[in-house]
Amino acid sequence: MSDQTRITLADAETIMNRLKAVDDNDHCVEKFYPLLAKNGGRELVPMGIVMMLQLAIYDYTKGMPAIIVHALNMNMDRYIEALVPDESAAAEAKAYWAKVQERAKTG
Repeated sequence: MSDQTRITLADAETIMNRLKAVDDNDHCVEKFYPLLAKNGGRELVPMGIVMMLQLAIYDYTKGMPAIIVHALNMNMDRYIEALVPDESAAAEAKAYWAKVQERAKTG
């Protein structure tokens, strides 16, 4: 995994459209996806993509049952693919997410 890989996010409208293709649940479209879309145009490293997603999930799910966090986390690879169309960069972000998940299991 390279700290040199830079990912420039699409504009907000494109991000919204790509995320709707993952899941067009009304509540996500109205409340969750805008938390991600506001990052349109930013340049991030793969770890930053994962952190951005996790922070948005945290903000979105405040006060919700924990199962909602788990459901969103199950879609992480698909969210990464939607946000990062470059396959190589997306693979780096997914690899980082897999490391995070493994670390969470082992402590």
